[in-house]
Amino acid sequence: MTSNIFPAARSGKETVMQHFNQREPRVLWRAACVGIGLLVALLAGAPRVVEAEIYLRVDHSDTAEYDVLVIDQNFGVISMQDTMRAAELGSFSTSSVFPTANADELLAMSESSSSLSATDADLYAQEGLIGFSGAVGDFQMNVTTGFSAPLLGTEGRMDLFNVSFSGGSGSLTVELWDTGFETQGDDTRFQTLLGGTTDGLVEIATYADSDADAFGTDYLLAFGVFDGSPTSNGIAFSSDQTTDLSVAELSGDYAMGIRATITHSLGDVTSFDVDLQSGSVVPEPASALMAILVVLGCGLCRLPRRCYR
Repeated sequence: MTSNIFPAARSGKETVMQHFNQREPRVLWRAACVGIGLLVALLAGAPRVVEAEIYLRVDHSDTAEYDVLVIDQNFGVISMQDTMRAAELGSFSTSSVFPTANADELLAMSESSSSLSATDADLYAQEGLIGFSGAVGDFQMNVTTGFSAPLLGTEGRMDLFNVSFSGGSGSLTVELWDTGFETQGDDTRFQTLLGGTTDGLVEIATYADSDADAFGTDYLLAFGVFDGSPTSNGIAFSSDQTTDLSVAELSGDYAMGIRATITHSLGDVTSFDVDLQSGSVVPEPASALMAILVVLGCGLCRLPRRCYR
């Protein structure tokens, strides 16, 4: 009896199924690795929600303390200046706010209170939009508005707008700060764009603070002095400055700030806008990583072609 030493021929379908069953564990493992890699890339590229505050501060040079401090989304705040003025005139009952307090005690409270306690209500209900309008010292008219996240998106950006008119001589400092920014693991580039007009003198500076503190000035990003006198720069001014901070200098959460000091004589007018933006020096690293992972994943998961003889 002759035995058949050759195994029975298998159908093409059986061959493919056997090959797939042998490859299936490796294919699933590689697919899982690619999926995890894509998820990590997505999480790395997505901005993290950071607890933040936006502050707007206005101060006249003739006063010992800061005149105005507005915190985004803080409403119903009674102005400390208005309260003291009303108490001095006897036209306001302080017992509803500060029982047994008189004007001198109110002033002492103002001087000893935290610098981060709001003195005036935010003008705007929308989150990321903050403003103040009113007289401050010799500056009979001052309108200051700040824009930041989430109104301007999740990227690092803030904008300060101001219009001021003075009925005397003096200096006014306006500031906008946001403590809710975060680096993306690369060097960070800051761009300061500004422009405006002035009859007086305007000094503008932008800052970054590595401790994410409001009014912190760890790093000076841009600075300019603009003289509106006819013998100097003229009434109009503008500037565009860029500064890079390395990962060693700035990493993780940080704050950004814009500070402008306006010096006026009687009847001077100033208006300006400052736009401060930040971003990774390496453009869209997460997107590039995702594309590489997709290509590698397709190559790893591709089944070998069948060979026909």
